[in-house]
Amino acid sequence: MPKLLATLKTSPQGLTSEEARLRLSRYGENQIVFHRTRSPWLLFFNEFKALFPLLLLAAALLAFWADHLTPGEGYNLIGWALSGVVLLNAIMSFLQNYKVEKLMLSFLDYIPKSVNVLRDGKSVLRDAKELVPGDILLVQEGDKISADGAILESAQLRVDESLLSGESLSVEKQAGEDRIEAEHCAWSGATAIKGHARVLVVNTGRNTRIGSISELSQRVQADLTPMQKELRNFVRKITYLAITFGGLFFSIGFLIGDSFWTNLVFAIGIIVANVPEGLLPTVTLALTQASLRMAKRNAVVKDILSVETLGCTSVICTDKTGTLTQNRLHVEKLYMDFEDYDADTVNGRLRHRTAWTMQEIMALCNETVIALDENGKPTFSGDPTEIALASFVDRQHGYGAIRGRYRLQHSRPFDAALKFMTATYSTSRKALLLTAKGAPEVILERCTQIYSEGLVHPLRADAKRGLTAKADEYAGLGLRVLAFAYAIVEHPEDIPENLVFVGLAGLVDPPRPQVPNAVAACRTAGIRIIVISGDSGETVAYIAKRLGIVDTPSIITGNQLAEMSPDDLLETLRNEQVVFARTAPEQKLTIVDALKAMGEVVAMTGDGVNDSPALKRADIGVAMGKKGTDVAKEASDIILLDDNFATIVKAIEEGRAVYENIKKFITYILASNIPEVVPYIAYVLFPIPLPITVIQILSIDLITDMLPAIGLGNEPPDTDVMRQPPRRSNEPLVSLRTFIRSYAIIGPAQALLAFVVFFTLLFDGGWGFGKAIAENDPLYLQASGAFLTTIIFCQIGNVMACRTSRQSALGSLTRFNPWIVCGILFELAFILAIVYLPQAQLFFNTAPIAPYYWVLIVPAPFVILALDEARKWLARHGWHGLEV
Repeated sequence: MPKLLATLKTSPQGLTSEEARLRLSRYGENQIVFHRTRSPWLLFFNEFKALFPLLLLAAALLAFWADHLTPGEGYNLIGWALSGVVLLNAIMSFLQNYKVEKLMLSFLDYIPKSVNVLRDGKSVLRDAKELVPGDILLVQEGDKISADGAILESAQLRVDESLLSGESLSVEKQAGEDRIEAEHCAWSGATAIKGHARVLVVNTGRNTRIGSISELSQRVQADLTPMQKELRNFVRKITYLAITFGGLFFSIGFLIGDSFWTNLVFAIGIIVANVPEGLLPTVTLALTQASLRMAKRNAVVKDILSVETLGCTSVICTDKTGTLTQNRLHVEKLYMDFEDYDADTVNGRLRHRTAWTMQEIMALCNETVIALDENGKPTFSGDPTEIALASFVDRQHGYGAIRGRYRLQHSRPFDAALKFMTATYSTSRKALLLTAKGAPEVILERCTQIYSEGLVHPLRADAKRGLTAKADEYAGLGLRVLAFAYAIVEHPEDIPENLVFVGLAGLVDPPRPQVPNAVAACRTAGIRIIVISGDSGETVAYIAKRLGIVDTPSIITGNQLAEMSPDDLLETLRNEQVVFARTAPEQKLTIVDALKAMGEVVAMTGDGVNDSPALKRADIGVAMGKKGTDVAKEASDIILLDDNFATIVKAIEEGRAVYENIKKFITYILASNIPEVVPYIAYVLFPIPLPITVIQILSIDLITDMLPAIGLGNEPPDTDVMRQPPRRSNEPLVSLRTFIRSYAIIGPAQALLAFVVFFTLLFDGGWGFGKAIAENDPLYLQASGAFLTTIIFCQIGNVMACRTSRQSALGSLTRFNPWIVCGILFELAFILAIVYLPQAQLFFNTAPIAPYYWVLIVPAPFVILALDEARKWLARHGWHGLEV
């Protein structure tokens, strides 16, 4: 390549050390920033940017302002409590994200640390970051290639480019004549699996193929998750509702003659009462605990909101190589004695002569090196195709045992032009046995006889056509097909002619064993799987059909996809039998965008560099942890540490359960808003004492409601959760029906029960309408404490009712949930403490309640539970407006 060497101003002896140093300062280090390290402080401050933390902080500022206007009313405590909630939530979320940040940094070992390069005419080891254009890189078998370059010299070089292209088969590389074409180039990120070469470095760092894809991935913007969108919408609704209530009663106060500052303080109280302060930490805890459960199942969640996104996934776009398959070749089918055999079911049972001869050729015409690991088990190294043949033979009769019976006399390595290889051995009979394997059309052309049923027969033209048709059939299935033959020769170097045909073998990258069940579970759950691969169409179709993803595959190649209009692509995607092959990274991105435009919630799985842009754009990106590249891991939301597609199904189940549970505890905590707000409304409109103070409201939202809400967030998934279709992308987390249940049914019932107890206590103490009562009057403190106690007791019935959405909750009462049980016990202990302990009485404005008033309070949980059971019964019997 004299022209290319001259263009890069280098020589076959490489660069001088001085020139390499100058070029390093000009081109920069050979390094790709897969994961840009983020400051822990920046990570922490990002936790305050969401709408809900900002709402709580705004409520805290209002509380501090109200305290400034009317000191001593406890508003300052509300301000500090709300600020504490936001801070605590930020710390919890930060710790989860910081843990993932450290995990991502631990992955960054993809680029090799040192390489063999020519400098000053000598072979030296240098840090891979020091490579520059013009260097001569020496590549050996097993090396990871660390820069893009043109091959100057090669000897049987085969490389694995699956992480770049998605192609599962290794690729043979040869030196070119001043041509920078794929077959004459080595790409950064590929692995040399056989042979050696000298490579002229052309591009380094971000200018390499892997670097350009990494840059594309980082330019892609990820959309908000469905949970983020729903929480944002919910917070907006709550904000509008709180401000509307506050503004309305601020105006009413003016109409009835109250002062500006009095009205403002009450408006702030109503706004604070409408804000569900416990929602943020409860959602964070539920998602964090779900993330921890997923971690135990080998799924690392980078963003806790991703957990719920999996639950509403309607389409999984998956790469094939390394994701659905094992990324290693495997003997799938055999054809001998004019019969088909499934290689997976053989297991040593093929003992007839043809099968034995076939296995001898597989073992002898093979350059795989065998060694023993520390456990004494055989391991193979070499070309993936030959390793697959050696592994098959080893399972049958022993690869090493067969080779030990013969002595190699001559070998002719595989030649890309001739498309076959041979190996000649001496035998115990002093004859020379030539074994051959290669492309079926080439081997059959050289065969004049066929070995069948232990005898050699002439190979007739019709039989040869039948063998060619069988080879084409295997290739049409997506298998890599090899033919095997032998001959008795006189000289070791003889050219193989007049061969005896023995059989065919079809090889494929096999599916992971757990994937078929995972695919079946996805289909049951109404989740569509689309295979998008860089592999050949036949291979992609074969794997997709074998796994049950499609029945009659419709193959769309990258070239066909490039010619499609957006409308054509949408129409293609409506065909549920479609699979995509030979796709480029930007085309995967196009498919994901089209699916999202169709309203689908898209999960993208993959492990290669070519998957990273689509991983970033998808609603949920799932990368493989073992074989996945750092680019893919950085672009993803979830990393599967076991590289198991089946783990996704478990994660989807967890995500669906989390979503349902979040709906449950939002329904639960919203119900107490009405008995918290109505007292303020009644106080403004009627001549009555204020039934509940702001401190008592805060005790409900941030103390007594928290543990039961967390318990609802940890409810196990319903038994049929994976037999339901995915929820619609436009289905709101908190619907109008949820507000009707909380604000029109359960909430008013709680307020009514609390007012009954409140006024019963006041009337029994001699109070009458319009009569003034001091804030420190024991009668008022008893009534106020009884109002608070009744609400908390009502919430006990509410949490039991919320354990189911449509079905009766009575069956779930015996199902043990430690969070809910502990929450109820804590509520009871809290009530007894604030009602009967003097120190707590002072803080919460309560006084001891006479025993006989408990007769009115204790039935409250059963009344609420019965009311919600009636609602569910009506919903199940046609009153769909009462569903939640």
